[in-house]
Amino acid sequence: MGYRVERAGKPKFSKEQHVQDWLESVIAADKLSDAIIDAGKVREKLAEYESPEFKPSFPIDYLTRLGNLRAAQHVLESLHTLELVSKNNRSISREKGESLFVDLLYCTRESSRFILFEIKNQDGSAREAVTEIIAYEHEALNHMPFSSANDVMMVIVSRDFSTLLDHAVTGLNSWSRRRVLCLRFDDGEESPRLVVHIPTAWSAIGQKSLSANGIVTATLSFKPSPDLEEDDIHAVCSTAASLMVRESERSGSSGFAIVAYNHLYPGMADSPYLILAGVVNPFSFLERAQSEGFLANSRSPMSDYILSDGRTHDLTASWDWLSCDGGAAVEYLKGYGSPEWAFSQGWEEIRNIERWRYPGLTLDRHIMPIAIDFWGVLGDYVRDAVRHVERMRNFMSSCARPGMDWRHPILGVLLLDEIASAPPLIDGQWTFSALFRLGLLLGRFGSLSAQMADAEPEQQRLLQASSFWAEVDMAGLLQEVALRYMSAEDMGEAPPIIAVRQCETGEEAFASVSAFADWISRAFIGEDEKLMHAAFSTGWQVHAIFDWQFDVTQDNPQVASLRELAVARARDWLKWSVVAACGDGRDAGTATRAITASFGDQVPLTAGKDTALAAIDELNPSTLIDKLLIEIPRIVDSWHPQLAHTLVPVASIGHDWDWVEQQIAAARKRGEKHPCVCIGAGGEIAVGILPSFPWIPVVENVTEKVLLSSNSSGSELILVVSWEDLRAGKVPGLS
Repeated sequence: MGYRVERAGKPKFSKEQHVQDWLESVIAADKLSDAIIDAGKVREKLAEYESPEFKPSFPIDYLTRLGNLRAAQHVLESLHTLELVSKNNRSISREKGESLFVDLLYCTRESSRFILFEIKNQDGSAREAVTEIIAYEHEALNHMPFSSANDVMMVIVSRDFSTLLDHAVTGLNSWSRRRVLCLRFDDGEESPRLVVHIPTAWSAIGQKSLSANGIVTATLSFKPSPDLEEDDIHAVCSTAASLMVRESERSGSSGFAIVAYNHLYPGMADSPYLILAGVVNPFSFLERAQSEGFLANSRSPMSDYILSDGRTHDLTASWDWLSCDGGAAVEYLKGYGSPEWAFSQGWEEIRNIERWRYPGLTLDRHIMPIAIDFWGVLGDYVRDAVRHVERMRNFMSSCARPGMDWRHPILGVLLLDEIASAPPLIDGQWTFSALFRLGLLLGRFGSLSAQMADAEPEQQRLLQASSFWAEVDMAGLLQEVALRYMSAEDMGEAPPIIAVRQCETGEEAFASVSAFADWISRAFIGEDEKLMHAAFSTGWQVHAIFDWQFDVTQDNPQVASLRELAVARARDWLKWSVVAACGDGRDAGTATRAITASFGDQVPLTAGKDTALAAIDELNPSTLIDKLLIEIPRIVDSWHPQLAHTLVPVASIGHDWDWVEQQIAAARKRGEKHPCVCIGAGGEIAVGILPSFPWIPVVENVTEKVLLSSNSSGSELILVVSWEDLRAGKVPGLS
């Protein structure tokens, strides 16, 4: 081979051709796997991700890392039985005059796959690598039309991977679904070696779930031709939704399509079925990243453009995402009637429980999902969730059964909620507000289930939508109940099963839900948590005062008595909060800020405790009810401890600690003083930022040690730990 040799016998690779000759000789000797370093680490990281003990979240920066890891593994698994097809002394183009000189082109005879090698030995040439290798891939596809990304894979060998090259490769792997492996050429040792390089191109934006405007939605309805029966209309809408999903996948966007029954038909709607579609709003990320301090030092002109002068809202409003499927769904529907798009709310607004208080028609009162499908990154996420059956059994046990996949409306909406809605618990903590909400959701579901069971057929049809959404409203919290039960060592009694669909009468249906509520009070909360009991039982009792459909004419005496109970509890909880705010406890300041943010001068804390307590007695009952749904329980959270159980330690496996460490380093680089690893009470592990309190220790070198905030014991513990101990599970909350 043609690489040069120094006097001492050590190869010198001053030119790209020298590297290519060496690589060709290594492959010819079937020693490529010996020359590649850290291939095992890629397998380990993916094995951790695939662990049934690990439930992935939806941070966009980790999804791009996962795309790079999977692409690297696909290529690494194919680097055997390589047969040389061409090298850079001959163009691979079939056309005269075209110069497409790929450095090395191999075929894996065992799997009939082609692998393109592009070698860059100088910093300046790295920017050419992606342009060239995509051109070579295109020419390979000219020879083998309809080949997939698994059939033509790419390897980039370079001494250095610049930011530009990292960005380009990440784009290919994550968004274009290519298979590109990066190998860093290192000849600093006695023998040259190829070190696996995983690009880290995505800027950390602190995103754990999508922001409130992270998914925008619209409804696609149509006036069907007179000759279509109801079953025909359903079939037409299903096909239109399938076309939308398939064609939108091609465009590279990410979203979902729900085929739903419209209970406004026939009186107020032209068709019994419609499509509710939604997409991830690409303009929603930067605004949240800026508010959380991730873009404080950004000099990007694109960031400046999107974020300045209220342009984020304007860009979202004028964004033409309805054409992401190339108009395929509308074109198809035109063959059977007259389709029409109408913009709807964001997904967060559709799912927010404050919608209950609206007296008019909300989507959840007349749209009953029949089927759902996803495309893009959302599709990848939900399909990945379903295919890991053991993980589903661990984290979503009620949904882990044959026939229930991402297309099932209940599971599909639950997965969409995980992506696009606020988590049911913050850091896995069962707080006062969480138990109050659980009581509300269970009580509301029990009441609606009883109505459904006793209703006449037509009324049952009209209640189907409300019943469906009531079930998925509470499903997320019920999953958290199941996770806490499975991980708590001090909870021996198993929860009863809610089985309202098997009940023939309303009394039986309500009793089924009531039995579960009794278990929550008895076994889950425990005997000594009086205020926590009050939170849950009050929510269970007063749910009807927040939902217009339980008292349409606003003259139901039973609901009126519940309002009196709710007002009394709201005053009592607010008074206890004032006592906490005016005391000298650790949480006095937090309680003060929470009360002031919600009530302002209506509860004048600066005038003293007695004056503030007297002011609470004068508050209007309607004001207290308005704030009882969300704000007052959260005020209690500011000073009351979370519900504590003795938990089994979280396994330290199944977590990509390299990625976590990168996120901590990125946070420190952008100026955060207290980036930390958070272990939630439910076992979640995430990266967070602690406030700058004087008693919080400062870690000077975050590459050696890190702040750990653990809620696994039921109370927050903050300490400094080494990365070595963290990875080994030798810290509180891990095993």
